[in-house]
This record gives sequence, C-alpha cells and structure tokens, in this order.
Amino acid sequence: MNIESIVPLIKKASVWVIIWGIVTFVCGILAIILPLTFSFGIALIIGCLVLVAAIAHLFFAFETRSVDGFLWQMLVSVLYGVAAICLLVNPLLSVLSLTLVLAIFLLLEGILELALYFVLRRFRHSVWVLIDGIGTLILGILMVMQWPPATPEIIGTLIGISLMLSAVSRVALSLAVRTLNPAPAD
Repeated sequence: MNIESIVPLIKKASVWVIIWGIVTFVCGILAIILPLTFSFGIALIIGCLVLVAAIAHLFFAFETRSVDGFLWQMLVSVLYGVAAICLLVNPLLSVLSLTLVLAIFLLLEGILELALYFVLRRFRHSVWVLIDGIGTLILGILMVMQWPPATPEIIGTLIGISLMLSAVSRVALSLAVRTLNPAPAD
C-alpha cells in the first residue's frame, strides 16, 4: 500500500482526528494547569488497569484450567495483582516510577514520529510530524535526565506539553491533508 492510496482514507478520517486533537489539546492544558493532579491521576488509572488485568488473568486461568498454562496464568495474575497494589497503595512511588516509564515511552514515540515523518516527507505539511517527533524526543530526553524528578508535578507538565504538541501537529496535518498532493520527488 502506497501513501497515495491512503490519502482518501486520511481525508475521510480528518474530522475525527481534528476532534481527537482538540480533546487531546484540552487534556494537555489541564495537565499543565493541574500537574500534580494529572500525575496522580495517571498513576491511579494505570493502577486500576493493571488490577483489571490481574482479575482478567485470574478468570482466564480458571476458564482454561484444562490447558497446561493454568499455573502460569495464576502466576501472571498474582504478578499483576502485586503490581496493582503497589501502584494504588503508594501513589507517590507510582508517580516516580511511572515517570521513568513515560520518559521511555516519549523517547520511543519521538523515534516513531520521526520514522513516520520519513514515510510522509514527500507531502506538504509533513513537517508537523517532524516537529512533533523532535519535540516528543526532547521531552523524553528531559524526563530521563531529570529522573528521579525533584517534584512529582514534572510528569504532568511534560506529558501536558507532549499532548499539546501532538494535538497541534495532528490537527495541522489533518487540516492540510484536505489539499494534500504529493510534492515533487527530490
């Protein structure tokens, strides 16, 4: 599949991407305005998701107990359960550990955004993806360099900046894609 064949799909989805971008931008603003609340909120949500995964693995273990993986599913369930309890019982430690995980996430996201830019670089306005990739990579590097963070607010602030940067790049690209034509080959 080449890029020209997906342009109609991108144009069709651009309205939803714009809506997603606006919601993401608002979340980014909230993360910057309320960084501590956002930081602890992320830790709480991830803790709850891990707890749900623990329960799901437990149910799956009992549903498939005739399969040889019962013991392994039980062990995975216990591992997820312990991780969830650690995340939910000590939110400050959760925020500090999640800062490192999110820093690595931002580094990887930045690298993937840069790779996406090289796929889309023939098109006008693809520079927005490049800007998002570079900005996200810089934020990831800043988070790794400041780990452990001096304050837990840093995670909310930097994630807020990342959300806003990603939202602006996606909305700008979606608005531009309506008139997207391949640029002349180099």
